Amino acid sequence: MRRTLAVGYFQNGDFGAACAEYLPRIKETFFAWPGVLSCRPDPVYTPQTRRRLVEDLRQARDRGIELDTLFNCLCYGDKAISRELEGMVVETLAEMDSLGLFPDIVTTTSPFIMSILRKRHPSLEIRLSVNMRVHGTVGYESMLELFDSFYVSRERHRDIRYLEESRSWADAHGKKMGMQVNSGCLRQCPFQQFHDNMHGHNRIAQSKAGEEFGFSVFRCATNYGRGNHEDFLRATWIRPEDLPAYERFVDCAKIATRRHPEPVKVLEAYASYSYCGNLADLMDPAHRFPKSFDNASFSASPLWPEVLACPDANDCRHCGKCSVLMKEVFK
Repeated sequence: MRRTLAVGYFQNGDFGAACAEYLPRIKETFFAWPGVLSCRPDPVYTPQTRRRLVEDLRQARDRGIELDTLFNCLCYGDKAISRELEGMVVETLAEMDSLGLFPDIVTTTSPFIMSILRKRHPSLEIRLSVNMRVHGTVGYESMLELFDSFYVSRERHRDIRYLEESRSWADAHGKKMGMQVNSGCLRQCPFQQFHDNMHGHNRIAQSKAGEEFGFSVFRCATNYGRGNHEDFLRATWIRPEDLPAYERFVDCAKIATRRHPEPVKVLEAYASYSYCGNLADLMDPAHRFPKSFDNASFSASPLWPEVLACPDANDCRHCGKCSVLMKEVFK
């Protein structure tokens, strides 16, 4: 049992107790510092919840859990290359340092922020966010000096050959490699860039504006509402039971729990490599279907390994296998 899980920091559950229980599996926790926008809605921190964040992170560090702070907006607007953005990053890290919480890792989407960090903190591990959507090693080679670790492409991480080649490349270039395992997004979702970009601005106001226009921000919800449930099988998540086959290639396996309604349940499932229930409930965002995907049925299906390793997953030919599998797992 390896210590590989990267857990998103949460306060809608006992983060400290959950980390203590599953410590043999937890390598890192990732979080956005109060006031720093990321590719998730900015939580509202009160003095009390801020103190709790500091206490939880200190306890995590004492337990040997690495701290990964996020500067991973997709858009910084007209401040994308500016003294103001530089100052925000530098001041944030200085504040964390004053509290004994200088991060072990910074994950970012911004090459500008990478450059700042490399100059000011050369020993700090800089990680390319999964939201950069680099789909192969050619994309990394032009910026080798700016980063130390990266997340593989969600669209390709069910592909064992891709993981093998990426691992070999990472080892040859002295880089660490990770993957996100419970993304509930549609494969190649055409709304994902648009949606994540909103988090760099006033997402709540824009979502309300969408309602005024009858426009749904969440294409996944719209798509599933039309009955396209097979697209869940075509997505990029990895089941807890299947994780060992993929985890062996990576240094960390990221589970998205920061905004999940039941983060401890997600952590328990991936820490134990086992889950009994509706598989969709583990995903982020946590989709609510009229019926559920029975996780045990995947293990019992001889067809599931074929669908999981489908070579045409990114260019689906609608061969019918997902339709057959749906009858076995969709309850």
